[in-house]
Amino acid sequence: MLSKSRCSPAHTIARYYRRLAQPGLSKYVQLQQSIINALEDGELRFKDKLPSERELGDILSISLGTTQKALSTLATEGYVVRKHGVGTFMGQPRKSIQKSWHYRFTDPVSGELLPVFAHFLRRGIVDDGPWVKALGADPAGYVRIDRRISIDDRFNCYSEFYLGASRFRAMLDIDEDRLQDTNLKEILDTEFGYPTTEAKGAARLVQLDARLAAHMAVPEGSWALRIVILGKTRGEPISYQKMYVPSTDCELDMDFSGSF
Repeated sequence: MLSKSRCSPAHTIARYYRRLAQPGLSKYVQLQQSIINALEDGELRFKDKLPSERELGDILSISLGTTQKALSTLATEGYVVRKHGVGTFMGQPRKSIQKSWHYRFTDPVSGELLPVFAHFLRRGIVDDGPWVKALGADPAGYVRIDRRISIDDRFNCYSEFYLGASRFRAMLDIDEDRLQDTNLKEILDTEFGYPTTEAKGAARLVQLDARLAAHMAVPEGSWALRIVILGKTRGEPISYQKMYVPSTDCELDMDFSGSF
């Protein structure tokens, strides 16, 4: 039962949804982010029951398909739990990545480092690409792991992470939950014995295609900073990463030596 001092989940979501409205932001991303923000602020709590998809659509004047898409994504990420025939309930807040190497953004006012969250998207084996020259030829191909990186739920970055499959093919068998909110370099160290002892990067501005823009919740064609990072173990290349950073007033710490 809700205490008298708290608003209903429906009222809370509507308030956050109106607050987040901005040009170019799709309605399903707006709804998704509103629920995440309310959870992180403590205004939605673990096990709170949410309105039905249809009720949410009526409250926010959006389509049923939009609410279904938003809640489905939130369920995949663990923010909400859907119980068939019972309803949708708030899940546990996620834990930010510890010891992030490259996503070290600071708040423009406080100067404090912002929490970083990673959402696993897909993985598989790929062949030719710039990673071949960086990592060296590998007859087994290359493991690719794609993740969306949320910076304090303020904006999204995007990461493509490449590894030689002869050495790291087992990354395809690791449970997907372990690739969420985790520094992949820690897995390379603890699971494979390859600590990243140095990294170097190069950056340039690019315009985002439709796929990247959708994942980063910005309009197609937006400019972003693409940073290519080569990770090494005692001078030997082991990882190749492309990270995309949208326009933001938060400062990025470019110290590639990491925080270990």
